[in-house]
Amino acid sequence: MRYAHVQFRFPPALRHPMHAYLDEGEEWRSELLTWRRLPDETLVTLFRVTAPREPYLDRLRGIDSIDRFETAPGDSEFYLKAHERLGGPLESFLGAFTDTEFLSVPPIVYRSGGRLSFGVVGPPAQLRGALESVPDPIDADVERLGPYAGGRRLAGVDLTDRQREALRAAQRVGYYDVPRTGAVADVAAELGCSSSTAGAHLRKAEAALVDAFLAE
Repeated sequence: MRYAHVQFRFPPALRHPMHAYLDEGEEWRSELLTWRRLPDETLVTLFRVTAPREPYLDRLRGIDSIDRFETAPGDSEFYLKAHERLGGPLESFLGAFTDTEFLSVPPIVYRSGGRLSFGVVGPPAQLRGALESVPDPIDADVERLGPYAGGRRLAGVDLTDRQREALRAAQRVGYYDVPRTGAVADVAAELGCSSSTAGAHLRKAEAALVDAFLAE
């Protein structure tokens, strides 16, 4: 199976209001974990949100296309199930992948700056056509293309999701190349956070990996 990881950048005019809201806080993000399109053209979604709960929900209540939503307990990180009416840029974006053989590999991650990234498994020959069908103002960048290796977690190593993401970003930008071709600032740009925060994620992840290795 072939895997591609793609990052999109939505211009301000095409961002979903809740995507634009992520610009207001450092490291705020939302992850689309699963979804279903209903016969009445409603999209039902399950998100994991990393942002202050009540301000986020207050903003969500003001969006006309949201029919209803419910949440699981949590303050700065919580789960959200929403029913939203499709239409406009969101529907056009989803339509680019409708008639392909691609299977999305969750999560679909929304970050500040209009960034959205996710992985897909499917025929590489169809990728170019799908990306060309994405509405023109949305930029697309294929960050990784290769065989699908699954979503394995490192056995015996207690890493947070954010630390794993930092390690993957560091690998993508060449931080672990020899000689090194990427810097912590590049990792920070991938994660949408400050360099000091990105460096902290990397140090904690690396310390956990070293501890696990030396404990064997």
